[in-house]
Amino acid sequence: MSVSFEAEVERAFRFLVAECGLTGPSPTDQLGLSYSGPGVTYTIVLDASSHTVTTSIARDLAGVRLLADLPALVFGAALGNSSAVACGARSFNELRMSLATQAAFVRRLQPYLTPLNVVPLMRAAHARELRSA
Repeated sequence: MSVSFEAEVERAFRFLVAECGLTGPSPTDQLGLSYSGPGVTYTIVLDASSHTVTTSIARDLAGVRLLADLPALVFGAALGNSSAVACGARSFNELRMSLATQAAFVRRLQPYLTPLNVVPLMRAAHARELRSA
Protein backbone atom coordinates (compact mmCIF):
# COMPACT_ATOMS: atom_id res chain seq x y z
CA MET A 1 0.00 0.00 0.00
CA SER A 2 1.27 3.42 -0.87
CA VAL A 3 2.51 5.50 2.03
CA SER A 4 0.93 8.56 0.43
CA PHE A 5 -2.45 6.78 0.23
CA GLU A 6 -2.28 5.95 3.93
CA ALA A 7 -1.28 9.50 4.83
CA GLU A 8 -4.03 11.03 2.69
CA VAL A 9 -6.69 8.72 4.17
CA GLU A 10 -5.54 9.62 7.68
CA ARG A 11 -5.63 13.33 6.83
CA ALA A 12 -9.08 13.25 5.20
CA PHE A 13 -10.77 10.95 7.72
CA ARG A 14 -9.07 12.06 10.95
CA PHE A 15 -12.41 13.47 12.17
CA LEU A 16 -13.67 9.90 12.59
CA VAL A 17 -11.14 9.50 15.42
CA ALA A 18 -11.14 13.06 16.77
CA GLU A 19 -14.88 13.75 16.65
CA CYS A 20 -16.60 10.36 16.43
CA GLY A 21 -14.32 8.43 18.79
CA LEU A 22 -13.51 5.63 16.35
CA THR A 23 -10.23 3.72 16.26
CA GLY A 24 -7.99 3.47 13.26
CA PRO A 25 -6.89 3.52 10.69
CA SER A 26 -6.21 -0.21 10.52
CA PRO A 27 -5.08 -2.08 7.40
CA THR A 28 -7.68 -4.25 5.64
CA ASP A 29 -7.30 -7.46 3.62
CA GLN A 30 -7.48 -5.36 0.46
CA LEU A 31 -5.42 -2.25 -0.27
CA GLY A 32 -7.33 -0.23 2.25
CA LEU A 33 -7.75 1.18 5.71
CA SER A 34 -10.65 0.96 8.12
CA TYR A 35 -11.97 2.94 11.07
CA SER A 36 -14.08 1.11 13.63
CA GLY A 37 -16.27 1.87 16.59
CA PRO A 38 -19.19 0.29 18.41
CA GLY A 39 -21.31 -1.27 15.67
CA VAL A 40 -19.77 0.66 12.78
CA THR A 41 -16.87 0.25 10.35
CA TYR A 42 -15.77 2.62 7.60
CA THR A 43 -13.51 1.05 4.96
CA ILE A 44 -11.56 3.05 2.39
CA VAL A 45 -10.02 0.99 -0.43
CA LEU A 46 -7.64 1.95 -3.24
CA ASP A 47 -8.07 -0.14 -6.40
CA ALA A 48 -4.84 0.34 -8.32
CA SER A 49 -6.08 -1.55 -11.39
CA SER A 50 -9.16 0.65 -11.92
CA HIS A 51 -7.54 3.80 -10.45
CA THR A 52 -10.39 4.34 -8.01
CA VAL A 53 -10.82 4.85 -4.29
CA THR A 54 -14.04 3.76 -2.58
CA THR A 55 -15.57 4.08 0.86
CA SER A 56 -18.07 1.66 2.34
CA ILE A 57 -19.91 1.75 5.63
CA ALA A 58 -21.00 -1.24 7.69
CA ARG A 59 -23.39 -1.09 10.65
CA ASP A 60 -23.95 -4.03 12.98
CA LEU A 61 -27.47 -4.27 14.38
CA ALA A 62 -28.99 -7.24 16.24
CA GLY A 63 -26.86 -9.92 14.61
CA VAL A 64 -27.06 -8.41 11.12
CA ARG A 65 -24.34 -6.44 9.37
CA LEU A 66 -25.64 -3.89 6.88
CA LEU A 67 -23.00 -2.93 4.30
CA ALA A 68 -23.35 -0.19 1.69
CA ASP A 69 -21.13 1.87 -0.56
CA LEU A 70 -20.89 5.60 0.02
CA PRO A 71 -22.45 6.75 -3.30
CA ALA A 72 -25.59 4.68 -2.63
CA LEU A 73 -25.82 6.06 0.91
CA VAL A 74 -25.45 9.64 -0.32
CA PHE A 75 -28.27 9.08 -2.81
CA GLY A 76 -30.40 7.21 -0.23
CA ALA A 77 -30.05 10.07 2.26
CA ALA A 78 -30.96 12.60 -0.46
CA LEU A 79 -27.63 14.38 0.00
CA GLY A 80 -26.97 14.36 -3.73
CA ASN A 81 -26.64 12.16 -6.76
CA SER A 82 -24.36 9.16 -6.36
CA SER A 83 -22.15 10.59 -9.11
CA ALA A 84 -21.35 13.52 -6.78
CA VAL A 85 -19.09 11.17 -4.82
CA ALA A 86 -15.71 11.45 -6.55
CA CYS A 87 -13.80 8.17 -6.77
CA GLY A 88 -11.01 8.76 -9.28
CA ALA A 89 -7.42 8.04 -8.32
CA ARG A 90 -5.49 8.36 -11.58
CA SER A 91 -3.12 10.90 -10.03
CA PHE A 92 -2.13 11.94 -6.54
CA ASN A 93 -4.16 15.15 -6.83
CA GLU A 94 -7.24 13.24 -8.03
CA LEU A 95 -6.83 10.76 -5.16
CA ARG A 96 -6.58 13.61 -2.66
CA MET A 97 -9.69 15.31 -4.10
CA SER A 98 -11.68 12.04 -4.08
CA LEU A 99 -10.74 11.32 -0.47
CA ALA A 100 -11.68 14.86 0.58
CA THR A 101 -15.05 14.58 -1.17
CA GLN A 102 -15.75 11.16 0.33
CA ALA A 103 -14.77 12.31 3.82
CA ALA A 104 -17.07 15.33 3.49
CA PHE A 105 -19.99 13.06 2.58
CA VAL A 106 -19.17 10.68 5.44
CA ARG A 107 -19.29 13.66 7.80
CA ARG A 108 -22.66 14.77 6.37
CA LEU A 109 -24.05 11.22 6.74
CA GLN A 110 -23.38 11.03 10.50
CA PRO A 111 -26.92 12.05 11.60
CA TYR A 112 -28.38 9.36 9.32
CA LEU A 113 -26.22 6.58 10.78
CA THR A 114 -27.78 6.60 14.26
CA PRO A 115 -29.59 3.41 15.34
CA LEU A 116 -32.95 5.12 14.74
CA ASN A 117 -32.15 6.22 11.18
CA VAL A 118 -29.65 3.70 9.86
CA VAL A 119 -32.02 0.88 8.84
CA PRO A 120 -34.19 3.01 6.52
CA LEU A 121 -31.06 4.59 5.05
CA MET A 122 -29.34 1.26 4.47
CA ARG A 123 -32.49 -0.12 2.83
CA ALA A 124 -32.72 2.95 0.59
CA ALA A 125 -29.08 2.33 -0.36
CA HIS A 126 -29.80 -1.34 -1.15
CA ALA A 127 -27.31 -2.44 1.51
CA ARG A 128 -26.12 -6.02 1.64
CA GLU A 129 -27.31 -7.84 4.74
CA LEU A 130 -24.86 -10.30 6.27
CA ARG A 131 -26.14 -12.47 9.11
CA SER A 132 -23.84 -13.33 12.01
CA ALA A 133 -23.12 -17.01 12.54
